[in-house]
Amino acid sequence: MAEVRGVVGAPVAPRVATERPRLLLAAVLVAVLVVPTGVSGTGVALPRIAEDLGNAPAPLQWVVNGFNLTFAVFSLVAGSIADHLGLRRGFLAGTALFFGAAVLSAVAPTIIVLDAARALAGFGAATIFACGGALLSSKFEGSARTRAFALFGTTAGVGLGFGPSISAAAIGLVGWPGMFMVNGALILVAFALAAACGVRDSRPERRPPIDYRGAMLFASGLALLIAGVVQAGTWGWTAPGTLALAVLGVGILGVFTMAQRRTANPLLDLTLLHDPMLVGLLLVPVAGAVGFVALLTYFPTFLTVVWTMPTTTVGLVMLIMTVPVIIAPILAGRLANQGVSARVILTVSVALYALGAAWLTIADVQRSVALIAGPLILLGAGFGLGVGLVDGQAIGSVPPEKAGMVSGLVSTVRLGSEAVVVAAYGSVLATLVSGEVHRLLPPSLGTALIDKAASATAAGDLASVASGVDTAVLTRAYNAAVHATLWALAAISLVFVVLVAVLLRPKAEEVS
Repeated sequence: MAEVRGVVGAPVAPRVATERPRLLLAAVLVAVLVVPTGVSGTGVALPRIAEDLGNAPAPLQWVVNGFNLTFAVFSLVAGSIADHLGLRRGFLAGTALFFGAAVLSAVAPTIIVLDAARALAGFGAATIFACGGALLSSKFEGSARTRAFALFGTTAGVGLGFGPSISAAAIGLVGWPGMFMVNGALILVAFALAAACGVRDSRPERRPPIDYRGAMLFASGLALLIAGVVQAGTWGWTAPGTLALAVLGVGILGVFTMAQRRTANPLLDLTLLHDPMLVGLLLVPVAGAVGFVALLTYFPTFLTVVWTMPTTTVGLVMLIMTVPVIIAPILAGRLANQGVSARVILTVSVALYALGAAWLTIADVQRSVALIAGPLILLGAGFGLGVGLVDGQAIGSVPPEKAGMVSGLVSTVRLGSEAVVVAAYGSVLATLVSGEVHRLLPPSLGTALIDKAASATAAGDLASVASGVDTAVLTRAYNAAVHATLWALAAISLVFVVLVAVLLRPKAEEVS
């Protein structure tokens, strides 16, 4: 075969005939199916993890929060690092790291090791998402790209929505390590497919430098803030340590904000936030973190503690909440195509959180799945209506040259708000459960025994409660605490309804 040469005589690499874009698509889809289960599925395993590794509330919450934190923080820089490594190399590195973290999680001998493993998984997850989407964009064009990204979004929604059910099935078979074993096995498949797809990396010669200073400021500020929220459940919300962590975290995030204004290549272009409509769109995923993700993470523990359901049954019940996440995006797309404004769809989406959370307070110590089916469907439908629509509206609201920045901003706000909200919800719930246990148990049991019972109840580990303690009282305490948090979520969601409706109003020139 004759060598192909360019206009100046230099050899030109022929098109790689062995590239298999469909294998690449399969690799990305398998990975984005697995990763979201780390957000939604881990809550199902918490009671079992508490039985084996300890039920101290703060370390137990970091099983969830460690993953969310590193996923959120690293999303800001994963794309930039991938540009330097190459997208395919970055994807392979992310899947390899996620696999190693899954193995370490499955064999973790202590809660601290498990927390560290979950944090490592978050780094891998951020790289997978950053590189996976960019790979699809670079290897597919036209209608094929549209179909690829439709599959990307739908598969991510399936992973998030069915995470509790997938995790519950694995836990039912081999215990809580089974969830991480399944994740590791699937992500290994994604790695193998990506390695065999034959896609080659292409990197531009001139790449903007990574804002390492901004990354460090954002990571440390958000980590300290979330640490303060998590530890509040153990130390108290007004304890000096809690306040110090929160103030220091907020202060560092303030420094990050100022630094971004003066940096030539910032992680976040803060001038984008001058547009009220974009701010309104960004508030929708924050509302989703409050009204959906927090309950998706911790409501399984209610079913375990108060309704004493086995793990596999919990997974089936959670399907009521998660199946609408798959169906509602299709409905949102059809409504938008028929001329219904995004403002109406997204406002209704957030309103369903308020209605669903308030309605869910009907749940009591008496088990009745039929009673909670309605509110669970509303919560899932609310999340599904907004999950795909927000990204398209946000990217379309800015000039094309800012599309990538806004896409990253939406992901950062979504993941960051989930990390903060889930941490806050878990901490507040633990505090309320502890208060209810101390209120309901007789003082004659002694402070030490009551403290242990409160800690075990907050962790969902009633099996470790001393025999002299009435577990029926503990289930009532947990139920009362959950009711209080549900009313709080409903109230906060109502505030978001107003904000989203106001900020998404058409601009004056659009109306005229």
